[in-house]
Amino acid sequence: MNTNTKDLTSSLELSEMAAWSDFYKAGSTQSTSECGLIAAEVGGAVATAAARADVLALNRVIGIGLEDPATSEQLDELVQLYTQAGVPRFFVQASPAAGPADLERLLVEHGFSHHNNWVKLFRDTSPPRHVATDLTVRQIGSADADSFGRIVTECFDWPGTARRWVAEAVGRPGWRHYLAFDGATPVATGALFASGDQAWVDFAATLPDYRGRGAQGALMAQRIRDARALGCNLLVVETAEDTPQKGAPSFRNMLRLGFQVAYVRPNFIFSNGAE
Repeated sequence: MNTNTKDLTSSLELSEMAAWSDFYKAGSTQSTSECGLIAAEVGGAVATAAARADVLALNRVIGIGLEDPATSEQLDELVQLYTQAGVPRFFVQASPAAGPADLERLLVEHGFSHHNNWVKLFRDTSPPRHVATDLTVRQIGSADADSFGRIVTECFDWPGTARRWVAEAVGRPGWRHYLAFDGATPVATGALFASGDQAWVDFAATLPDYRGRGAQGALMAQRIRDARALGCNLLVVETAEDTPQKGAPSFRNMLRLGFQVAYVRPNFIFSNGAE
């Protein structure tokens, strides 16, 4: 598959957009109020916010410039949306398929600046290599949803109010959630969202005391097998860029599991005075 085609890039972005939008829809009335959840479509892009959590991963715009080239009016609308919600800072994530060609210049003119990059990776659903671990991986239901929410929020340093919200996604149509157990103790998480012929994978978190025991490799291997069983032919994931200045163990783990880089996606940040 050609990783340089606009069609592939758009397809991978759309998979993430579908999953991330549905994650926000999972929030109950209570979680929406406690976390300040917003999910809106602005000019074909998905704008999601958790206004009471200064976490950039939870306050970002995906898919800008895919449906139609981004405009000054669209950027003004996005800034207004997040400012009125009380979000101190947010990302616009510009994929290589985004238009116009001078999108980065347009973003800078509207007060955005380049912050860092994420990397989009993909792989087919061919069987994964064997992953050695002494942990047990299994798909979970509502009985283990709170443990899933606790591990994700603790490991990602999300506010405690997000724990309920993360747990509420467990059991939704299209989703599969997993825990790795040390005996009866849940120690690591992973999730899969199937959309069409693609499976988006994320929520990879392992409690510090249990890292280095193959949890994430085993969780990913299970999701690859399950994606294949669901009829998906592609898995999609995004992670931090691996640089000499700041390593990204998750990125290296993805490569070991057969993922390949599709593209590097820059994050442009807009700040209302937050550090």
